[in-house]
Amino acid sequence: AAAAEQQQQQQQQRTSLRPRAAMSMKLAVRVPAGMSPGQTVTFPSTSGGQMFTTVIPVGVEAGQTFVVEVPQQEPPPTPPPDVPMGLPVSPTRSRSLRTPRAPVASTAPLDTAAGASPVAPTWQDGQALRHAECPICFEPLASGPVGVFLAGGRRVSNHFFNLGAAQEWLRSGNGHCPLTRLPISSVLAVPDLRADLQAWWRVVDVNGDGRLSRHELIEALKAQLPIDAAKLDDALADPSHWLWEQWDKDRSGFIERAEAPGLVAFVQQVFASSGGGKGPIPDMARDKLGWYNYWDEDNSGSLEKEEVVRALVKTLGLSTSPTRVQQMRSTVDAIWAVFDADGSESIERDEFLRPGEGLADTIVATMQHG
Repeated sequence: AAAAEQQQQQQQQRTSLRPRAAMSMKLAVRVPAGMSPGQTVTFPSTSGGQMFTTVIPVGVEAGQTFVVEVPQQEPPPTPPPDVPMGLPVSPTRSRSLRTPRAPVASTAPLDTAAGASPVAPTWQDGQALRHAECPICFEPLASGPVGVFLAGGRRVSNHFFNLGAAQEWLRSGNGHCPLTRLPISSVLAVPDLRADLQAWWRVVDVNGDGRLSRHELIEALKAQLPIDAAKLDDALADPSHWLWEQWDKDRSGFIERAEAPGLVAFVQQVFASSGGGKGPIPDMARDKLGWYNYWDEDNSGSLEKEEVVRALVKTLGLSTSPTRVQQMRSTVDAIWAVFDADGSESIERDEFLRPGEGLADTIVATMQHG
């Protein structure tokens, strides 16, 4: 009996010493724009708490997905690397983030049963819409030709883009609208409403019912006319605004095609942009607080991620290069959790100005050495 008991204890000890099978999970990784087979791409776990690196397989182009198998459990913590924009991150603030140097790919769990094909996360379009700018490059829409994305000959949304930026986005091989995530196959140039109102109407009337909702109309006008976007947005937000009393007299919420010529001329005259800006952008190296306040347009004391991306694009003069704008987006995505210390999804003034480890000093260091 004693021998049997000893044998059982030895068996239990061998079992306890046997390496446990590593738990793993499959992730579908979408290749970021501008990358190609053979390059190294870094991607996060679905929880965002761990970063992985792999090589893009042959035959998988930008915008396409491939499947990788990764450990499901977190590995032991490793020393934090430098953030992509310049300054090293202190261990106390980067414990949960391993910041990649390569562009960060999007990931999602692979749903093999449903045949899911995840796509890149959508961008927030609030900043672009508010300023009547292209959501891809932040160029003012009215400053040049605009385009819309199509799939099967039909528009995928009522969003407008700088024509050159949209064409470059399509050439990059992403294959999906950056805002709606819907598949796209071509870009259609929007006719200038001042030259051919009827052709313009056929493009902006997304569902082809011969009328435009108030929202459709306002966004289409902002995309091509040098008008005061803020005042038009105020009119859109107020159902009883005097604009609608004159041009939507039946309060249907829609503008008929026959009313378009008079309305367009009226809007151009009454809502013409004054052309006055906010003045030059403050030099961040010399006036960090001034720079922050310049871009904190609602005086909330915080900047959301899209506000920071737009501010950096404008400050560094990147809006004429959609590729560089996308690189800036990737950089901000990668370092965001490092500087958003309280997890509020925005950069507070103190997080931006904190000496030595705030976002401002990181950006300044990058500009001085880059």
